[in-house]
Amino acid sequence: MPEITFIVDELRGTILVEDNQDYRSDATHHLRSVLGEAKEIACARPLEIIKPPVVSPEETAEKPSVRIAGYYHNSLTEGPGRRSSVLFQFCPLKCKGCYVSQLHNKESGAVVPVKKLAESLLDSNFERDGVTILGGEPFAQVDGLLTLVKELRKQGCSHIVCYSGYSLEALLEKSAKQSAIVAVLNEIDILIDGAYIESLAGGAGLWTGSSNQRVIDMKATQASNRIVLYY
Repeated sequence: MPEITFIVDELRGTILVEDNQDYRSDATHHLRSVLGEAKEIACARPLEIIKPPVVSPEETAEKPSVRIAGYYHNSLTEGPGRRSSVLFQFCPLKCKGCYVSQLHNKESGAVVPVKKLAESLLDSNFERDGVTILGGEPFAQVDGLLTLVKELRKQGCSHIVCYSGYSLEALLEKSAKQSAIVAVLNEIDILIDGAYIESLAGGAGLWTGSSNQRVIDMKATQASNRIVLYY
């Protein structure tokens, strides 16, 4: 039986309703009659994306850096609580039906120094329970990703979620040639893994795009030496 998830955004005075292709039309009509007309968003495609921070030529030359499409605050659909999130540019996987196909291109977006990006994500004008890193494919820029995670911790970020189209098992296999992958996995709190599969979108969870994707508690996984799901 299909379930409907409601998220109350007390800060904005709005209600987020998790969509599901299995909803009956009468259920949708009833929600509209009670809540009014909705604005459609996707978990990785919010209504307001802030463009990458403007950087000087001197800053552009700074290393390390990452290529991003933008970032945003006040997300309630990409991890526990209220999140500030960043969209990494480029994805080699190019999943069929991807919501954010504009993030596949390796040349789009803008290069931003990691330190400046961390400062933007942790802007004190916004409330947050943590930062979420998604894309695109964050692990396609793994050296910059690792530096960003470390910089976020250095600047006081207590909780980090990272998405990947690769499974945890695939990432560990890839880490034989890219040691930075394991370093990232050791630093983050939650990994949401797995490719987006369009045919499984109807069974997606609260923070996932399709039912095959897992929300992995990395700290518990490392402590028990087995995969432990956050929910």
